Amino acid sequence: MVYSILNKSKSFPNGLTSYDLLKTLAILLMLVDHAGYFFFMDEMWFRVIGRLSVPIWFFLIGFSTTREVPKLFWIAAVLVMLSTIAAGEYLFPLNILFTLIIARMVADWLYHRAMRNKEAFAGMFFFLFLLSGPTLIFSEYGTLGLLFTLMGAICRNRDKLLAPRWMLLSYHAACLFGYIIVQGLLMPELTQVQFWFLVVCMAGLQWMFHRFDKHVFEGWTPQKFFPLYLVQFTGRYTLEIYVVHLIVLRAIVVMTQPERFEPFQVRVFAFQPLQEFFFGFM
Repeated sequence: MVYSILNKSKSFPNGLTSYDLLKTLAILLMLVDHAGYFFFMDEMWFRVIGRLSVPIWFFLIGFSTTREVPKLFWIAAVLVMLSTIAAGEYLFPLNILFTLIIARMVADWLYHRAMRNKEAFAGMFFFLFLLSGPTLIFSEYGTLGLLFTLMGAICRNRDKLLAPRWMLLSYHAACLFGYIIVQGLLMPELTQVQFWFLVVCMAGLQWMFHRFDKHVFEGWTPQKFFPLYLVQFTGRYTLEIYVVHLIVLRAIVVMTQPERFEPFQVRVFAFQPLQEFFFGFM
């Protein structure tokens, strides 16, 4: 979700960048997802469309060369966690910002370990995919998100790789189907139309990732076309947008749908067996 991949201590290009465009797309998809979660729970199309935002965030983490985790990122993650507690929602899995922090920390390690040879490459995929189930309990998207972080690092270094093209395309396909399988299990209410919509859109995302590169569109400036200010803002202040909108939405829903939430009630694990194991005696 969600951190401006470009370092805010540096001056931004005046023209629109490929980062701005991709992150703005992710923001719009995320807003659709959260609108469905908070206000239209029975309409699965919101969630189906929103699922497309997550791979973008993890991909950009891997594609970026920045590995520092600023204090603002930690503060944002804690603020979202506190809003979760205040609304009486489950603490675990921890919000996606914590998973993105981990992704930043391990992106280079994942890349260097995976690219040692073909066996390591395949092994890393299965390692991350098989761990996605257990890790989803503790952090949103778990190691499933790290599959796309590794993809971002691979695409960033595509010109330096000696690996054959078919290996990289196979990894795109494997990530696509891995993500679809997990999301299908998490959203069993999907209709066939919704399922195939997700498959086709994920295939489109994979193509975008495969072709993505850092680029500045010098002629696309807000001075020439005012609406581009909004695209630059959403592309460069994604962390702030994520935190503020999530806190505001939670506050609105808690006030308007008090029967749905139990503010400040201890609800630790969304995975009920763990919740019952740790708190069954209370």
